[in-house]
Amino acid sequence: MGCAGSRHRKVFAKDAVIFVRDDHSSTEEQLKLARDLHKAAGGTLWLEFVSEDVLQKVRDGLNSNAADDADILEEARSSISSNGWSPEFNKSLVGLIGIAWKHHITIHALDDVQWSRDAFTARYGPYRGGLRYLTNRADQLDNGEGATSRWCSKICDKRLVDSGPIVILAGAEHGPALMKFMKARINVDVRYMYDDFQAIKRHAANKVSETLDSLRLSKDLEADEETENLLQRLQRSLESLL
Repeated sequence: MGCAGSRHRKVFAKDAVIFVRDDHSSTEEQLKLARDLHKAAGGTLWLEFVSEDVLQKVRDGLNSNAADDADILEEARSSISSNGWSPEFNKSLVGLIGIAWKHHITIHALDDVQWSRDAFTARYGPYRGGLRYLTNRADQLDNGEGATSRWCSKICDKRLVDSGPIVILAGAEHGPALMKFMKARINVDVRYMYDDFQAIKRHAANKVSETLDSLRLSKDLEADEETENLLQRLQRSLESLL
């Protein structure tokens, strides 16, 4: 269910829910969205790898008119510089925040600090914490705990109070699950932008497969029952995408 044709429309439908695949390793998809984001004017943009407290500081700063917008956005970029992604990625991400603000698009964070990689690492150590984090991130079940399941709850809740189209920028592995969860919960069809359904599934499967291979080959692998159970959960997530 792609909506590649929507890039030629002047605006998105008011009830549209659109998923944009974020490659993470490049800014290509972000730059595409930057050109089209004005079509979601008056709607909502959901982003990964930026927390709600950072977004609140941006809102407060831009609302106050007490500082230059560029300075406020630069402070936001600095605040997310430790999120594990490249300076170019974060600059592009913050650029989307600026564009969204210009077009009266409400911005929300998909992520919560307590579910971040840093939080998992602090609780469980570098390898086990990373494994738990990645397993949670790739979870394809609507169980209230996996990343996409939690994000779906946020999006559905905010949809009751926020008006206009919804745009979600996130990694490919979240696309198929989010489409399934939104349809099952509130009978809403999530449309893919720039990719069709099979392309999203292929990107998602490749990403989870690469994650699984990397963890299994890691020199820090802790060969015990818990690790094996987590790796099996990741394997099941991969199989559901094939």
